[in-house]
Amino acid sequence: MLSYWEKDLYHQKYDHLIIGAGFNGLWLAYFLKTKSPNLKIAIVERGNLSQGASTKNAGFACFGSPSELVENIANIGLDQTFYWTEKRFKGIELIKKHFGNKIDYLPSGASELFGSKAEFETYNAQINELNKHLALITGKSENFFIDKNLSTTCGFKGLEYAISNTTEGAIHPAKLLHELYNFLVFNGVNIFKNCEVESFEEYTNEVLVKTNTLGELSAGYLNICTNAFTQKLLPELRIKPGRGQVLITEPINGFNWNRIFHMDKGFVYFRNVNDRILIGGARNMDFETETSFDFELNQTIQQHLEKILTNNILPEKAFKIEHRWTGIMAFTEDHIPISKMYSPRIALNVAMNGMGVALAPILANELAEKYLKT
Repeated sequence: MLSYWEKDLYHQKYDHLIIGAGFNGLWLAYFLKTKSPNLKIAIVERGNLSQGASTKNAGFACFGSPSELVENIANIGLDQTFYWTEKRFKGIELIKKHFGNKIDYLPSGASELFGSKAEFETYNAQINELNKHLALITGKSENFFIDKNLSTTCGFKGLEYAISNTTEGAIHPAKLLHELYNFLVFNGVNIFKNCEVESFEEYTNEVLVKTNTLGELSAGYLNICTNAFTQKLLPELRIKPGRGQVLITEPINGFNWNRIFHMDKGFVYFRNVNDRILIGGARNMDFETETSFDFELNQTIQQHLEKILTNNILPEKAFKIEHRWTGIMAFTEDHIPISKMYSPRIALNVAMNGMGVALAPILANELAEKYLKT
């Protein structure tokens, strides 16, 4: 039950109400506020921390490994693949421009590792074609290149082949979310945590949103930025959750690399975090179980990730696991995000298909610009 004072302060009519305080929602509020400071904006978040994957991911700022891009070309075509690759590249540039010096941004470069010569040759044969299209996006003539002796230098075993790039990097995702949050609060955006949307109704001049803790809120526009959890509000959308399993070791002495790595067509990824190895992914081992809204550990996948650490990444070193967790991403059937006006007063910025770090800022910026043109 709200007091008179709370109702007086919080039950104003907002210009924009945003559901979801992850990257999708906070970036949208950020660009709306920077472009139009007088807007009245509120964000509702069902958890105490943002749910989903925004601060539960690996902290990669990447546009796609060679195998991922080749798979995308096969599934959605050449034009769509590089259209979305450019979006991801521009999203990373926005992160660096606005918060790069505050979020431990690491211009580490990235490498895709292969244990099979035949698999490596499959993608090696397409490097020139990929680079031709990437050059139009990054301005670099050579983006992907064969990285000889990388596996030996890093001490890996059974991963003898590598294709690298110098463009991608890594961030501290929780610090990025924290910086966005602090900016928004300082600039008068109301962020209501532990507040879940129960229903909403769209009218000619407003959207009325019923919540479990604040009652009914009114806004000129409603922005649904709930990513994987969008299906619960709009079940007609074909968005599926995709859980990501992650673990991180205790500090390890004596390994000499500091970049991000992809394996198994991008399904497995790992990096150095303060002399710990963070490794995650492997949804492809158990797609059915990992299509879940439950933040639970999948022991089969967790053991698989440990096996990769033991056999391939740290074959000569002892290690201990410090922590394990999961994040929940959102996927569409065609692996294309949804960022558009859903109806005259309701917008969607959801389904980042595992690339939310890079895509959230650019799509939020474009959506904010669309609003300001109406």
